[in-house]
Amino acid sequence: MKSELIACGLCVLGCLVAARAMRAEVAKDTPKPVVGAYYYPWYDKPRLRKQGKWSQAMRLHLKAPQTPMAGLYDSRDPKVISEHIQQSLRAGISFWAVSWWGPGSGTDEVFRKSILKHPEASKLKYAALYESQGRLGGLQNPNYKRWIGDLEYLKKTYFDDPRYLKIDGRPVLFVYLSRVFFRNQGDEALKQMRDRFPEIYLVGDDVFFAPGVGHPERNGYEAAWAKQFDAVTAYDVYGQSVKRYGGTQRAIEYLGANYAFAKEVANSVGTAFIPAIAPGYNDRAVRKGHPGRARHLTDVEDSKEGDLFRAMIRDVALPTLDSSCGNLMMVTSFNEWYEDTQVEATAGTAKPSTTDTTKSGTYFTGGQRYVDYGYLYLDILREEAGN
Repeated sequence: MKSELIACGLCVLGCLVAARAMRAEVAKDTPKPVVGAYYYPWYDKPRLRKQGKWSQAMRLHLKAPQTPMAGLYDSRDPKVISEHIQQSLRAGISFWAVSWWGPGSGTDEVFRKSILKHPEASKLKYAALYESQGRLGGLQNPNYKRWIGDLEYLKKTYFDDPRYLKIDGRPVLFVYLSRVFFRNQGDEALKQMRDRFPEIYLVGDDVFFAPGVGHPERNGYEAAWAKQFDAVTAYDVYGQSVKRYGGTQRAIEYLGANYAFAKEVANSVGTAFIPAIAPGYNDRAVRKGHPGRARHLTDVEDSKEGDLFRAMIRDVALPTLDSSCGNLMMVTSFNEWYEDTQVEATAGTAKPSTTDTTKSGTYFTGGQRYVDYGYLYLDILREEAGN
């Protein structure tokens, strides 16, 4: 089985042709996706006229700063939570996968006390995004001692909540960077989880590069990794598409090839596949980071803001929906402003900017155009997903 699967993806051309064929076969009656978005409850309201953690949001450093529609908010603010719920409903988002950094952490407090206790909370479903890098230690030498205790806490605190997301009656848990923490290591931790919590529907962040499409030394995507999870998805959309090829049609084809192959491999061992999309990426204000990418197609004349996102939905996500997990589709992200992957509405009042406040004037932007897009991405998501 393994050799047959690898053979079917040995060259770039073969993967791209397969992806194009899949897109061509998508019928008008394709099932509507159940859309989820990664949600970050870690923002504090700026104090003493300082931007605080918000200073790490790249768009605040543009020559014409761009802010969220809700302002520089505190995640605990019930008005902000209400606004985010309404924006999600506008976009057809059904659930949030909430960033969770452990019992008693700030994210845990906001999730328990502010989000789930909000009077409008029942309008959405919720799942936890287990932040493995914050709970399991370093990437090179992880420590799994917190793993079982964390799962016990999640079960006791969240899983029985009627608003918690379930697939086939099982509570869904997303695990960030599982491809690092549970590839060729962590086997005993996963076995303990299965023995103690067989009810958990475990979603691994374990899709990265198809054979012949990604880096040869990675040897592609392996069935053995997929088999550890109930479903697999990809958090880092940027890393396997526009980082390599920029905001181009080639990047879309490349991502589609990865997903088509990953879905085939995952399904071959009984694991579901959840496609993920992202509107853009720019982390230059929070770390040295990677090249930021435009949110339009740079190789298409007169391409408009949001065209990259539209193409990801149409040509990548919808063709790879998987009915075995209820046609889930993930968005990276609702409000990760530090990496500029957010679809959350902006104020929509600033002029487009290609320059920033750094000495060079373009360190953050790379000279690319950033648009104060308002509700654009929420509306694209609703229109293209049919929700």
